[in-house]
Amino acid sequence: MKKLLLSAAGAAALLAGVATAQDSPFSVTGTVALTSNYMFRGISQTFGDPALQASVTVAHESGFYAGFWGSSIDFGDDSDFELDGYVGYGGALGDSTTFDVNVTYYGYPSAPDGTDYDYVELIGGITQDLGFGKLGVKAAYSPDFFGGIGDAFWLGGSASANFTDWLSISGNVGYQWFDDEGFDDYMHYDIGLTATVENVSFDIRYVGTDIDTVDEEVVGTVTFAF
Repeated sequence: MKKLLLSAAGAAALLAGVATAQDSPFSVTGTVALTSNYMFRGISQTFGDPALQASVTVAHESGFYAGFWGSSIDFGDDSDFELDGYVGYGGALGDSTTFDVNVTYYGYPSAPDGTDYDYVELIGGITQDLGFGKLGVKAAYSPDFFGGIGDAFWLGGSASANFTDWLSISGNVGYQWFDDEGFDDYMHYDIGLTATVENVSFDIRYVGTDIDTVDEEVVGTVTFAF
């Protein structure tokens, strides 16, 4: 699985070079990251263990884009990696406001039969650039969420501020709720610092939820972008 993620990142770097050399309307970007704990909406996807992650995105100058994101996971069964695919469109709503809409497919290729982990979300968001930082709001809907539990909705807000051109602080808060009454709705939040040196970023973040049985975590992540 690690070879899969690293090979994909290498392929993205090669494609990016080709696109630039040919002055193409397409651009290819990617990331490779190592995190101390893969958290998704406040919940660990690795039982608190580290995860290797990678992404590749192909974007057109019109605003359309597509790509995938992958990570190692641990659900306590045979599942050992997640591979998500997405297509979307983003653009400007003015001098300082941008929007993005996408459809994301969350895939778990190694999941045991019958687990029904795979699901799709429709996601939309708006971001306001304040000059010294940004404010954002995002919403997501799934008609059949993780585990086949039916409709699920998520709403989140974000804020960031720049201390310098290389150091920023950011925070997120979100609420996840389910149509199925057998699953409890919950809130999650995080706040952290990010230092960026050229194309490498270092992030340290405090992550928590209002779920009594889920511990709060301090998560560190280093990301290489190309």
